[in-house]
Amino acid sequence: MQQLDLFTGETKEDKTLTFLREHEPPEGYFLGFSGGKDSVVLKHLADLSGVKYQAYYSATGIDAPELVKFIREHHHDVIFKRPHLKMPRRFPDWEGTHSFFGMIPKRGFPTKFSRWCCDELKKKPTNDVPLNHRLMGIRAEESAKRAKRGQIDTFRKWTIYKPIFSWLEWEVWEFIERHSLPYCSLYDEGFGRLGCVICPFLCRPNQGAINQCRNKWPKFYAAFEKSMKRLWDEKEQYRQKKKGDANTFDKFLSNWYRGN
Repeated sequence: MQQLDLFTGETKEDKTLTFLREHEPPEGYFLGFSGGKDSVVLKHLADLSGVKYQAYYSATGIDAPELVKFIREHHHDVIFKRPHLKMPRRFPDWEGTHSFFGMIPKRGFPTKFSRWCCDELKKKPTNDVPLNHRLMGIRAEESAKRAKRGQIDTFRKWTIYKPIFSWLEWEVWEFIERHSLPYCSLYDEGFGRLGCVICPFLCRPNQGAINQCRNKWPKFYAAFEKSMKRLWDEKEQYRQKKKGDANTFDKFLSNWYRGN
């Protein structure tokens, strides 16, 4: 059941529709679509508001196959953008298009503080889209850091609008149920987030999230560990001897999985 604002008599849905219409640019919005529950709600709200927009999905190559299938089946209008990964000049033999797994031996392993993978796979593919007013399904409830940035933000040449910024998770699900919106089946399997299946933000001493993903998508993790082994063999074992605490590949890999 939607809650009414005691001062305005409006629901959050009403306020969000008004927000979308008030800020609509003449050329239309860029709508960032991930296939997750928040972007499903955001996209439907954009439809209800009548604003002009084009939705884009950054196909990282390490998203869950179930998620990609869901987008293709239920959101035919979403444009897929794929990364074109180029190695630094010091690696001339690696120029061209490469996968996340192919990049690891040369770029190194991603961490929570150094996420080249996010820049290359998610952000850069849409840099060339000439729509600078961008809608994102970001909510303040997700983290204190996100809450601090406000409902309207700027990044480089873009203005970022977050229409469902104040929505709580239960309100997102209530909206989905009330409007009978299809959503990715992975939520019903116990997955709380639908980002990359291999991500440093999954890494922590408690291995529950990693094990859940590894059991669901073992081939992704086999490819990842093969890439990490190549990184270890070519240079990481030498760096670890000087600056690290891993004297074997198994220890090195375990440290990554545990966020150390």
